[in-house]
Amino acid sequence: MSHVLGSHVLIPGNDSPVQPFISPYYKESLSVPRTRALKIENMIESLPDKRAFRSMSRAGTLLSLACLELQSQVKSFLDVSPFSVGIYCAIENGPVDLKTAMHMLDVPDGEFADQYRKAHNPKMFLMQLPNLAAAQMGIFLGIMGPMNVFNSSGFGSIHALEQAEMDLNSGRVSAALVCSAFSFENPLVVERIRRQKLNNRILCECAASILLTADGNTTDWSRADFDITDSYYGISHQLIVQITKKEDIC
Repeated sequence: MSHVLGSHVLIPGNDSPVQPFISPYYKESLSVPRTRALKIENMIESLPDKRAFRSMSRAGTLLSLACLELQSQVKSFLDVSPFSVGIYCAIENGPVDLKTAMHMLDVPDGEFADQYRKAHNPKMFLMQLPNLAAAQMGIFLGIMGPMNVFNSSGFGSIHALEQAEMDLNSGRVSAALVCSAFSFENPLVVERIRRQKLNNRILCECAASILLTADGNTTDWSRADFDITDSYYGISHQLIVQITKKEDIC
């Protein structure tokens, strides 16, 4: 793997309670029995722009919080050129506006347009587009280099790591900020993970960031075993495991 200049993870501690996730919109028909959520209320004050926070998804907020921890390391490259650092982000599409959908269920056809206009927040799309979460984080840090966003639920983190190493070794960037975040704000994503990936593991909210530079080596990620944890971190899983592992996993 490339040279690691710094890394940071936000994951629930072992003392965090394991609780069932039940969607307020789908009730008991969509639930995950074992989950751990992050408490970020006390961290939000560290965001550079509180106004931007109002239009950020929860995953986008977690992403910025994790990446801001590497701000001093990133700055050393940006002082040379703001275009020298690339962003490689794995993040899901943002939440669907289920609150508005529930509100509109019993609205008569003749009142639909007027009621929808009143119920729907036009800024909702700022939370839905995954590239905006990465872009806002880049604005916070002052990064103007290439931005790559991967939203494959199962392999997004691997795609981000692979592209980062390719760009580093080809000299396209001087440093690569590989990052990811996962939250419970989209219950449909949570249900998909429960069906396809979770097995008996605990589903956890999380965020991670790692700053890489080239060292002439590349990693064969197909040889890595990421199924060695009792917890699962959604789209961020491989990156979290890579950062927190005790020994090489590949």
